Amino acid sequence: MMLNKLATAMLSLSVASSVYAQTTEAEIASLKAQLKAQQAQIDALVAAVEQPTTSQGFANTTLGGYGEAHYYNYDNAPQQYDAYRFVLYVGHKFSNTVRLHSELEVEHALIRDNPTGTTNLGEVELEQMFIEWNYAGKQNLSIGQIILPIGFLNETHEPETFYGTKRNPIETNLIPTTWWEGAVKASGLIPTVDGLSYNVLVSTGLKTDSAAIRSGRQKGAKAVAEDLAYTLGVNYRGIAGLDTGIAYQLQQDITQSVGKTNKASLMEAHVAYSWQGFSTRALYARWDVEDLVAADAHKAKQDGYFLEAAYKPIEQVGVFARYSVWDNEAKNTSSNSEDSEKQQWNYGANYYLTPRVVLKLDIQDQKLATLGTVDEDGFSLGIGYSF
Repeated sequence: MMLNKLATAMLSLSVASSVYAQTTEAEIASLKAQLKAQQAQIDALVAAVEQPTTSQGFANTTLGGYGEAHYYNYDNAPQQYDAYRFVLYVGHKFSNTVRLHSELEVEHALIRDNPTGTTNLGEVELEQMFIEWNYAGKQNLSIGQIILPIGFLNETHEPETFYGTKRNPIETNLIPTTWWEGAVKASGLIPTVDGLSYNVLVSTGLKTDSAAIRSGRQKGAKAVAEDLAYTLGVNYRGIAGLDTGIAYQLQQDITQSVGKTNKASLMEAHVAYSWQGFSTRALYARWDVEDLVAADAHKAKQDGYFLEAAYKPIEQVGVFARYSVWDNEAKNTSSNSEDSEKQQWNYGANYYLTPRVVLKLDIQDQKLATLGTVDEDGFSLGIGYSF
């Protein structure tokens, strides 16, 4: 009898334990299911925050940019390092035919007020900001702050696209790259000739009282627009490896005064050809400025050219040589008896860590004829990238 009671008690305990275990496992499984559902909700929320939907606009937005830093070691000048340019590009596709292009640039690392209250060192610049409308086929209308389509480097100046640490002196002193204006631009392909394209612009122009071309850029900062500039350009790229073009600009008065006294015109022509690792470039530019005062009469003509040859023996390495001649005071006058022509040789190499990251060596040999100036012979090093 006693044994029967003990057996019954043990059986009851076993059944109770089994029921409890089953209940606990069911509760744990239920809790796991709830946690899994909650984690799925959290993951979905995180994904929604980190990856905005197309309706929020980011799917059609493009981010890009470029930058370059230089080290200079020239005779008759202090050795110097310069974080030269940092540029961010933002583009946006509003529709299949309407797009935004914009670039914000920081030059020379920072802007700082000096003790006199004027700024020095760097600049922050809105290099471009325009809406492009593809209104028909391959025909476009652009409105806003636009880089002028003149020469090689004004529109295409990412560091890996050219040789030398600095940009060539012709596209610095005569074509003042980077040169942008408030403009309306019509551009596109000419359908009757493969590879032929055109640019027509009406824009703000230079403002200078002394025919100082580079410092005459207004850069879209409350730019005086009494006298507009008119630019026409044609480019041909219908043969593999060939890039050639011409551009002409006319401005009735580069002083932006009411009298319209100083008409200025720019003519530019360029050609480039590449074949099996070899490449050549040549460019000529000339300014003619009318009715300058006697003290500036020697600036009525300003012209120059460069010739460049380069070779890439392998994909990662390119070597080059360039000869440049320019004169911003080329008009012979009684007050300008000195030879003001400048000559410069550049030799060097580009080493491409990737197709869009480049290291540069640039050896410079100057011949500056102007009395009182000194040659800056030496070398510079650079690094650049774009994305």
